[in-house]
Amino acid sequence: MKQPSDKIDPLVWKYLDDSITDQEFQELQDILGTDAELRSRFQLLIDVHHGLEIRANSGSAQIDFLEKGKASKIRSVPIRAWFGIAASVLLLLALGLALRGDPELEVHLTAARDADWRGAELNLGEPATTRILSLMQGAIALDFPGKTQVIIEGPAVFQIQDNQTIEMSSGTITVHHQGKPGTFHVLTPAGRFTDLGTKFGVTVGNGVTDTIVMTEVYEGEVVFDNDRDTSISLTDGDSYAIIGNNSHQAMHPELNGEKVRVNGTFELSGESQVLRSKENLALGKPVDAESYYNVPDNGEVFPPSALTDNRFYDTGSPWNWSFWLAPNGRAGQFTLDLLGVYPISRIDLMNTRNRHFNDRGIDRFIIEVSTDGENFELLFEGVLQPIEYHDQKFFDFESFEFDSVDARYVRFTGKSHFSRKGPHPSPGGGGLNEIRVFE
Repeated sequence: MKQPSDKIDPLVWKYLDDSITDQEFQELQDILGTDAELRSRFQLLIDVHHGLEIRANSGSAQIDFLEKGKASKIRSVPIRAWFGIAASVLLLLALGLALRGDPELEVHLTAARDADWRGAELNLGEPATTRILSLMQGAIALDFPGKTQVIIEGPAVFQIQDNQTIEMSSGTITVHHQGKPGTFHVLTPAGRFTDLGTKFGVTVGNGVTDTIVMTEVYEGEVVFDNDRDTSISLTDGDSYAIIGNNSHQAMHPELNGEKVRVNGTFELSGESQVLRSKENLALGKPVDAESYYNVPDNGEVFPPSALTDNRFYDTGSPWNWSFWLAPNGRAGQFTLDLLGVYPISRIDLMNTRNRHFNDRGIDRFIIEVSTDGENFELLFEGVLQPIEYHDQKFFDFESFEFDSVDARYVRFTGKSHFSRKGPHPSPGGGGLNEIRVFE
């Protein structure tokens, strides 16, 4: 007869290494669902694994907690430790639970991208389940009745409780609720978030002794409450890390000196509601131009590399300006290399006016794309508005959306440009502050 460890150990190590197959995961689920002794063994292996990982990374950055100007009694824990153990414990609960009858759920999976499930999974268009779900990687979008849409990004463990409630044990969720205020809830180990008609995000991670729940409100208002009679209102721009456990809890607007952020990676785009990355594919990528305005003697240097440096509004300093300018009297041309072929469907452009000189900027332009750098196809033609005043509030990105197309190279060609009129005319020329490219 096999010993308990002979039955479960190989499967657990595969799970921890993220190499377990769906068939093996189902086998692990069946074993743990019927044998309490093996569930205890599973928990022991989880604790040993993460204990060794924490010891190996004991030099990681620490979180020091301050509470109203004085040191908190909460012990500092290595950051990498937050996100492992409790998620595995919750997965153990998921594995051990027998399938129960679902209520009448009207929640549907509407989009998925590279979704890798372990155990139960959701299928496009079908009603969701109340089983605990483990999304190892990728992202999904769910539609709840009452005009609520959520995006969950893996790794995540969660459970849809009913048509108005989802419980996040780990992972990141972003919520867009347009229905009746107070009717949608996100449950977390730290407490409950009630949506009053807004957009907000929550990330849940778990550590050795404490849970960390980070939240950020993008628009509107959210109410957070817990069983310690805590109830606070969070509005546009508010963000907190809620750290603690059943015996203590504290809220912090910063972690390691940085404002708390919950940045989801994906968003729903287009009428087809496709999950696309929110990453700016152009950021930091190389840009080539045959020529540009370049007078190094006085620092008036405006290379095409400034187009992808994430600096805006005609800012910078001599030899380090944040925008690109074409030579005098020319609208200019440049080619952006995304360093890989991507499906793109949106390009954002921010025009320039050349600071207080107001003698530059693109009027009409065309965009062409290529996968090999040699054969370009016209994508679209467009027009940019002039920047009227040298003030940041008058600078903005103009977005151009189109049907998704594969591209590595994006070629921008100015067809006309602005110049300065009046008593001190200038031939002007083309120029841009920034280009952004998105899936």
